[in-house]
Amino acid sequence: MTKRRMLLAVLCLLAGWGGAGMAHAETFIDVTDEAGRWFDTGADVAGTRSLAIVAPGETITFLQQSSKFKFGPTPTDGPSRVESRHTVTSLIWPSGASGPGAPAGQQIDQPTANLDNQSVTLTTPGLHVFVCKVHPYMLGAVIVDTDGLLPLDIGQKLHLLGTTNGAIAATAFPSDSDLALRLLRTFFVVTNPANWKDYTKIGQLYDPTYPSVTVKVGAAQAVVNLDDTLKAYFGPPARITGAQKPDILGVGEVWVDTQYEETASKGKAYPSTITVVDVGKNWKVTKKIALPVQKMNNGHNMWASHDQQHIYQTEWHGKSLFVINRLTGAFENEIVVGEDPAHVMTRVNNEQVHVTLNGEDAVVELNALPTFPYVEINHPARPQGRILMQYAGDPQAQPHAHWMGHDGNTMATPNSNSANTTLFDFSQNQIRFKTQTGALPIAAAMNPTSTKYYVSNYLGNSTSVIDMASGAEIAHINLLQNYNAITGVITGPVGALPIQTPVSPDGKFVITGNTLTGTITIIDAQTDTLVAMVPCDPGCHGVNFGAKKGGGYYAYVTSKFSNRLIILDYDPNNNGILFDGGEQPT
Repeated sequence: MTKRRMLLAVLCLLAGWGGAGMAHAETFIDVTDEAGRWFDTGADVAGTRSLAIVAPGETITFLQQSSKFKFGPTPTDGPSRVESRHTVTSLIWPSGASGPGAPAGQQIDQPTANLDNQSVTLTTPGLHVFVCKVHPYMLGAVIVDTDGLLPLDIGQKLHLLGTTNGAIAATAFPSDSDLALRLLRTFFVVTNPANWKDYTKIGQLYDPTYPSVTVKVGAAQAVVNLDDTLKAYFGPPARITGAQKPDILGVGEVWVDTQYEETASKGKAYPSTITVVDVGKNWKVTKKIALPVQKMNNGHNMWASHDQQHIYQTEWHGKSLFVINRLTGAFENEIVVGEDPAHVMTRVNNEQVHVTLNGEDAVVELNALPTFPYVEINHPARPQGRILMQYAGDPQAQPHAHWMGHDGNTMATPNSNSANTTLFDFSQNQIRFKTQTGALPIAAAMNPTSTKYYVSNYLGNSTSVIDMASGAEIAHINLLQNYNAITGVITGPVGALPIQTPVSPDGKFVITGNTLTGTITIIDAQTDTLVAMVPCDPGCHGVNFGAKKGGGYYAYVTSKFSNRLIILDYDPNNNGILFDGGEQPT
């Protein structure tokens, strides 16, 4: 080891950094299915195991094949911690680094999801962040530092993938801007489970911790302490309050995928449980379903059979669809469908089951209950029950959260890898159209009459409104239109990194969970304009609707990095006017 690198390693250890990658010219990072440890260096950095510090010219190798921890100069095989397909894609990089796909190879643009190892040699000093496009909460970061001395170099300006409709940003943003600080805070919350918001700790302060090291930021290369700066910038910590229950009951049950909850029987590699809440009686949790024999690796989305007797459950980091008895919570069946099944819905006209393969290019079509065993439908136009979401020669689609038409004749998918959406017509057995949207479209939802649908563009920070007759994008709603990325000034509703975005059953509103801003945004579906914003939790993600006793609907909102279910009474008087009763989310 050179004296310069030895000095950097000592400084990092003194600062509480693990020093992973400092002793050799190649740094190994495990790609895993474990909650909060998706890109795992094996070394703890203020609670995160997803950050490495290296010298210019060091090679970073992301290991997926038969991986354990890699600390020596060569990998040591061990039991695999990963089952699903992933990408390793550059999300943030400093100015001067090559963009994704460039010949210099400083960044990674992985076009398809797979289990291959990926390597990149980083030469440009600054912050490099990587993401999995299939599971875009999976984050890993590398700081390339030139002189081996604190303060560490973040880079004067940074680029963010997707800021210009999926292309590389034409201009960079300063590393001391509001956007940069929000992205840094988000990284350290996402990758450190101790920073997730735990509502069982009533009365305690929610006070995330960040690395207490000095870094250089902005054009002036100001030297700041990262922990002190983030805590000061985002204000004093808030005290965690106890649960509140709406005065008006809901109807029936709400089933929630508690995807990152670990159980002793399955260990860290295969997290997830299902939590059932009785919203029609007492707002209490009535079931915890873990399927201890079946791994149910990162259970992500579910749908009920038409008779309400069975629940279909996907495992986003696996290959299977599970069937669960709704009344007892008992496991009934497991069907292997393909790579990384994300969302599941049924067709209203025949109860057939449709599952998106987020790690592939298709939607799998299964026959309806009560036929056993489950089989893929062998339709002449859709052999092996696979409905391709792309034309021959197109990039891999990687469809995520689809939506089925009100009459069962159509299906819309957001194609996260190809930045477009597909509308499939079952009556014609073919793709009706494909339309470009924004960067990494992740969820779709139709209005009740299936005349238009909405697509949330995760890295595009926008919502596309698609006309179902023509296939045209009739509106492109910028969720950052009221936000100044440099100063942080907010003049209206704001959402960033939007995910689930369903339309209310009466067709009046579109409600979206936004993971970066921790906000719930509301679009008026009559005018397709952004009209409201409500605070949410870290990693705000899932939204769906349930009937409210006496009329109207609640929006039920879940977040990846908190254990609270938000019940949003957005239209308390059921008259199409937002919050006119003064109610607030509970």
